Amino acid sequence: MDNCWKILESIDEPVIAISKDESIIYENQASKQLGVILGKDSYRKLLDYVLDNKYLDDRISVKGIFVEINRYRFLVDAFPFEEGIVLLIRDITRFVELEEITKKEGLIFTITKLLSSIFHDMKGPISGIKGAVQLLKEDPEDKELIEDILYEINRLENLISEITFITKPLNLHKTETNIHEIIERVVKSLENVFGGVVFIKRYDPSIPDILADKEYMTRVLTNIIRNGIEAINGKGSIEISTGISWDKIYSPKGNSIFIRIKDSGKGVPEEILDKLFLPFTSTKKTGMGIGLSSAYKIVKEHQGIIRYIGDSTFEILLPIKGVK
Repeated sequence: MDNCWKILESIDEPVIAISKDESIIYENQASKQLGVILGKDSYRKLLDYVLDNKYLDDRISVKGIFVEINRYRFLVDAFPFEEGIVLLIRDITRFVELEEITKKEGLIFTITKLLSSIFHDMKGPISGIKGAVQLLKEDPEDKELIEDILYEINRLENLISEITFITKPLNLHKTETNIHEIIERVVKSLENVFGGVVFIKRYDPSIPDILADKEYMTRVLTNIIRNGIEAINGKGSIEISTGISWDKIYSPKGNSIFIRIKDSGKGVPEEILDKLFLPFTSTKKTGMGIGLSSAYKIVKEHQGIIRYIGDSTFEILLPIKGVK
């Protein structure tokens, strides 16, 4: 019998034995750790959800019961025995989230590829219009109107360039980069323009250099910080923090640094959270919704992660050189 307990204790997945009156009569170490992570109430909620399965009342084994508790997802196998039920719990949170990311990336690629094709076809007529208007500029009449037309055409060309950018592979020139130097450069340039914004810096000076394309990462940070400034209408605070990420899903071995950018605004509306990084998704009345898609593209090409983690905060994870 002692060997049986040793075997159960050696299993990495939570194993729980529950009596017929639904009290816990045994739980291995992994199960106890899960109880600490979830908290007493959520842990009990998980068990009650499984025990409510009607097949268990008929003493029939049930495999693959899906349970969602807070942000965690589990698959539970239940095996009735004479004195109660044994549960084997598997945490599939990481796999579900990775699947969701893969689906989103596929959707982003499909949409941007379609838009790229559409805008590519627009280049011809736009170039023709621009050429004709430039010839008309030689006539002094209606110069103001002609300037307006040229301005709008330039805007369309910039939009096409942005859409084309997020559909093509980047030619990165990675060098050893101190991320704080890039942040400081970006902040300094924005401080000169937005005097009503207070920048709060919480840097971890011990984080190592990373391999990154400095120009592209400057573009990402400028985009995210400027978005935060616009979210607070140029008056409030922007908090920038860095450190080693120990995220359970994306950096369980501490193999990434994090950059978090938090503004003092109201945060991203819930109704656009699921399409936040798609082109033409914007919270701004005048925004084209290209900037976040561009940032997503650059960070992804760096084998990193960019996401909105709530509380008006965007987080960027970038891999540490040589740490797997």
